[in-house]
Amino acid sequence: MKKTIIILSVMAVFISACSILEPFKKVEPTSVPPAPAPTAVPDPCAPENIMNEIEPIQDLVSEFQDIAYVANFTPLAELTTPILELQAVRRKMQKLIVPECAQVLKIASINYMNSTINYLAFFMGGESKENVDAGIQNSQVLWQVVLGEFNKVFTVAGVISEDLPEIGSSVPTTTDTGVFISNEGAQGVNVRSQPDLDGVIIASFEPGMQAIGIARNEESDWLLVNLDGIIGWVYSEMVVASVDIADLPVPETAEPVD
Repeated sequence: MKKTIIILSVMAVFISACSILEPFKKVEPTSVPPAPAPTAVPDPCAPENIMNEIEPIQDLVSEFQDIAYVANFTPLAELTTPILELQAVRRKMQKLIVPECAQVLKIASINYMNSTINYLAFFMGGESKENVDAGIQNSQVLWQVVLGEFNKVFTVAGVISEDLPEIGSSVPTTTDTGVFISNEGAQGVNVRSQPDLDGVIIASFEPGMQAIGIARNEESDWLLVNLDGIIGWVYSEMVVASVDIADLPVPETAEPVD
């Protein structure tokens, strides 16, 4: 009987010890599924993708051109409607999100749209013919810039240039009157608030653009011009005039331009 009691006691101690050691048993690690491989993000500027990225720009430019064509043959009293439609398309372009490789094309398109809206607004507002003519000339120059940027993209994509709307006959016919000042150089020319290198820069006279010559200072080294509605002074040696600049009037005072 005693022997049986001893055996049972030993077994109880053994079972108790096993229970105490249970939490300290070696735990086999559970297998962790491998992390999914990262998904490659397509490069929007790659040759095979860039045409899709510029398609929204091309659609807006084409829409703008269609409205502008009609606007150029719209009676003066009815121009408000197409101008508002053109402004709506421009706002769409401004809000359009494009990759870095299409930013220059977007900016060129907005500049062209601004210039076109400006000359139509000048015409509707009764601006002088010289100002309207200069606005049309600038619009045509900026349109060529847009075409050039489209062609750069087409070259990257390795495709033949698609036919974009031309402006040619869609702009009002004009005659060459007044004094035109042109930037025939390769760089922009600063337009300043007064005929002095210390004058505040208020605009940039870009290559290929034209302005209306208004006046000159006494030394004829500065010219007062109207550049798409912006009045300011440019250094005469940096531009080309359609007439002898000595024929331009000299204002009594060369006050800073507001």
